[in-house]
Amino acid sequence: MSNWEIQIIQALRDVATNFFDILFEAITFFGEKEVLIVLLIFIYFIYSKKVGQRMAFAIFSSLLLNNVIKGIVMRERPWKHPKANYQPVRPETATGSSFPSGHTQNSAVTYTSFALEFKKKSITIVVGVLVLLIGFSRIYLGVHYPTDVVAGIALGISCAVAGTYLHHKCENSFRKQYLLYIVLLIIFLPFIFIFWRTNYQEIMLYRDFYTSFAFFAGYVVAIGLEYRFVNFINEASVKIKIIRAVIALILVVGVLFGLKTVLPKQNIMMDMLRYFLIPVIGLGLYPIITKKVLFITHKQ
Repeated sequence: MSNWEIQIIQALRDVATNFFDILFEAITFFGEKEVLIVLLIFIYFIYSKKVGQRMAFAIFSSLLLNNVIKGIVMRERPWKHPKANYQPVRPETATGSSFPSGHTQNSAVTYTSFALEFKKKSITIVVGVLVLLIGFSRIYLGVHYPTDVVAGIALGISCAVAGTYLHHKCENSFRKQYLLYIVLLIIFLPFIFIFWRTNYQEIMLYRDFYTSFAFFAGYVVAIGLEYRFVNFINEASVKIKIIRAVIALILVVGVLFGLKTVLPKQNIMMDMLRYFLIPVIGLGLYPIITKKVLFITHKQ
């Protein structure tokens, strides 16, 4: 199967130009985690906390599933194929193994979840085109096989539909909603031990799974803290909503990059701690500390 796929990628790279390299690098950027985190923060703090939680559940489900499949299949990247004769563009964005495409699946689950919330034909069309372009960009840049992309789209859409449905069923009761989160953590917990390697260089292939699991675990803790001590509602002036979203974004970026400079390097536990603290601080502790200034709660 990989032979005909390599021929497609090779043909694209043979006709590649600087202009299209830059264009598709820009397009692939819309499938990167940082962009999706920004989108989720603004939805959560400005538009609707409940919609943000619904989308987050679908996204985390997809992230964990993607990285578990990557860890099991362990498909080598296409530029390492014996018949490949090209240099990939931005291979540093291609972490872990190749199947399925993480960028494609991330964009498919996030933007499909977004479209499911708003249910407008124009949004659905834009989302469909964007996801297809992001998927194609991964092939054009030489970092994924076509089947990686097809699988990423299928899995992303499936996680969006299933995650939205399950969250809808549980979100009227916080106890049921929280139980849903715990069940998802339990389902993926065994892979912490299955993928474990004592050598950091060996475990780097599974790093995205470990950081995604830690990220979701921190999110679960954060949602619990926010519900217990704040439980804010979205009623507020547009100015206040924007301010609290911007502050949350600054905190998330600060934790993500700030802790990276101070925590020990080449240590998977420190990587997990950093990703665990991002939601705990940004979605949990931050609303607690500023609830009298920026948040209207159910108790007020």
